[in-house]
Formats: sequence, structure tokens, C-alpha cells
Amino acid sequence: MNFLERIDNIELKVRQLVQRMARLKQENAGLKEENQKLKADLDRQRGAVSALTHKLEQTQRSLDTQREGQPEQSNQLKQQLETYIEEINACIEWLHKQ
Repeated sequence: MNFLERIDNIELKVRQLVQRMARLKQENAGLKEENQKLKADLDRQRGAVSALTHKLEQTQRSLDTQREGQPEQSNQLKQQLETYIEEINACIEWLHKQ
């Protein structure tokens, strides 16, 4: 291989490297753009998850509060029913006496 053939060979390899570098730069730019879009999507999803988590916590607290209040409410309703039953029984006794 003479000197000119070596230079031609080196020149060919340099051109191939330049073309490869251009393709890689283009691919890199596309990947960077895709990465930015994915990061934006991830941020939106994280926001949605955070909002839903907050909503779930509020709902759970509300349910816990309702559950805590139910025994008291049940007792009140039971007492009211017992009072009504006593009044009805008193009315029935009064009607029997008449």
C-alpha cells in the first residue's frame, strides 16, 4: 500500500466517521426531545397521583369520622326508638282502658 492509498483510506474513514457522528447527533437530539416529553408526562402523572392520594386520604378521614360517629348516632336512634315504643305502648294501654 503506497502513501496515496493510505491517505485515501484515511480520508474514507474520516468521511464515514463524520457521517456516523452526524447520525448520532441527530439521534441524540431526537432522544433528548423524547426524554423531555417523557419527563413532562412523568411530572403530570406525579401531580395526578399526588392529587388522587390527597383525595383518598380525605375520603378515608371522612369515612373514619363517619364510622366513629355511627355508634353514637346508632345509640341515639335506638334511644329514640325505645322512647317511641314506650309512647306507643302507653297509647295502647290507654286505648285498652277506654
